[in-house]
Amino acid sequence: MSPDKFVAIVGLPRSGTTLLAALLDAHPRVCLYYEPWNASPKGRPPVLASPDTFAEWMEGRFHIRIGPHQRITGFKETTILPESTAWAIATIDAIAAVCPMHVIWIFRDPMLCLLSKIEGARKWWGYPDSAVTRNSVLGYLRETEASLRALESVATRHRGLLVRYESLVGDPAATLTELMSEIGEGFDPFQLEYHLAGPQPNKVMGDPEVASQPAPISAERERRRVVEAEQHRALFESVRAAHPEFALVHAIAERVRALPPVSRLGDAC
Repeated sequence: MSPDKFVAIVGLPRSGTTLLAALLDAHPRVCLYYEPWNASPKGRPPVLASPDTFAEWMEGRFHIRIGPHQRITGFKETTILPESTAWAIATIDAIAAVCPMHVIWIFRDPMLCLLSKIEGARKWWGYPDSAVTRNSVLGYLRETEASLRALESVATRHRGLLVRYESLVGDPAATLTELMSEIGEGFDPFQLEYHLAGPQPNKVMGDPEVASQPAPISAERERRRVVEAEQHRALFESVRAAHPEFALVHAIAERVRALPPVSRLGDAC
């Protein structure tokens, strides 16, 4: 049987896309694929125009077949590289023409994403000297503005759902219950126990800890990140003041702070 719904989770790197994909993928009716573009450097996926062709290509690439009771498929992809962003948007637009589409944009304060990205560079990606500097903040704003424009555009065009990351980790049961209702499925308590499936490094792409050391959801790391951001507030504000051309990044963050934990976007937003 063909999947009858499609979910596309998008967001900035280090914004919680991997965690949210894992939580949705733990639902018995959902089968998601992690970062098809970024995980396929030797054979990038084409623009896939139907759930059937999507499922066929993904099964061939990841050797993960959609089960007989799984009626929802889709992917999660971070949007920082122009090529992966273009592929994700083109696939969303194509499949939305033939299948109910749920674009889910998980939003985390961009400055917190930057701090998490710097930590990841030190721990996993071979850049032990990575640090918060004026140049690193400015470079991040340059690459992030284009990504946020693309994310806001595709999510709004498809009346997508915006999920605030701090709500997901702060009150996961309530946030997931509302999110699953919006996509027409009931929340399954096992979604909160996604980590009991154990490490899945061959399947889960993105956050190395979610892949290799999955753990219960906790807001503690986000609380520590907020404290860390306060330590760099003067630097962030000075870069912001000196470069008003990146005002969009700050404007979107301010708009999202005023939204409920799960919000339906649309042309009126």
